[in-house]
Amino acid sequence: MNFKDILGQQMSLKLLQKDIAAGNLPGAYLFSGPPGVGKKMAAISFAKALNCEKNGIDGCNRCSSCIRIDKLNHPNLRIVTPEGDSIRIDQIRELKEEAGYKMYEKGKRVWIIDDAEKLTIEAANSLLKILEEPPTDLTVVLVSSAAWLLPSTIVSRCRVVNFLPLKKEYIGKILMKKDNVPEKLVPLISHLSQGSVSEALKLLEEKTIFQEREKIIQLLKEKKLSQSIFDLSERWNNQKKSVVETLLNITIFFLRDILILKLDPSFPTINQDKINELIEIKDNYSFAELYTGIEAVENSRSLIQANVSTRLVVEGMWMRIFS
Repeated sequence: MNFKDILGQQMSLKLLQKDIAAGNLPGAYLFSGPPGVGKKMAAISFAKALNCEKNGIDGCNRCSSCIRIDKLNHPNLRIVTPEGDSIRIDQIRELKEEAGYKMYEKGKRVWIIDDAEKLTIEAANSLLKILEEPPTDLTVVLVSSAAWLLPSTIVSRCRVVNFLPLKKEYIGKILMKKDNVPEKLVPLISHLSQGSVSEALKLLEEKTIFQEREKIIQLLKEKKLSQSIFDLSERWNNQKKSVVETLLNITIFFLRDILILKLDPSFPTINQDKINELIEIKDNYSFAELYTGIEAVENSRSLIQANVSTRLVVEGMWMRIFS
């Protein structure tokens, strides 16, 4: 793994490679961005490039140093992760003690502090003393999905590198390399992932979401007001808002696909595994009904975010879709 293997973060990686080429690295970086977009991979690839025996702007993946960093078994690399819910002062003290040891290999010491927002106040203050006067042979990389929780004194001493949510195309490419991901589900999961690979993989394990997806398409097939709508609304009312948001997205993607099939069947659909079922029901819906349905789902999203009862909102949404 090196910079070339990280998709969708070209701007951030070019900045890091520019720093490597210039040879004038700051004492600390903050890799900030949503979870599952490649921040930790970039941090490890950064350490690899700084210690590669080829002295380039990316790891070669072949030298002894690169191989050992891939195995997380290089003396110049340390990765700190939370113990329980926090990163404790003892973990930072251990790093500081190591900083006083002589380096036995060429290259650069790299400390990667993952989930850095979980530093305790004491740990953050201890780390700050290193960041104020960092050793010339050390680069600290803080990795955070919630950088706003870090003390401003820490952030101000870091070069901030922002990582953006991944485009759906990149999520799809990554999922296609996974053995356990059904190919026909890749477009749907890519759209639902919010630009995060970890979110995409988590969605694949969410049985409740896929069970509710079957209920949604069954309602669209029946296209009538029934007890099923009230049962579904009650179930959604007991779910977390994040799950309801995903279910609303699934609903809107079904309506969108039906609309696409009516307008231009050659255009790619999101629900490829349900394409035959959607073709069967597309003539049951007029364009006006589909546009009204999509608007109803979007309005429901806003109402639920405003803390209106999920059960009442979802009941009203389906009534509008079938009105």
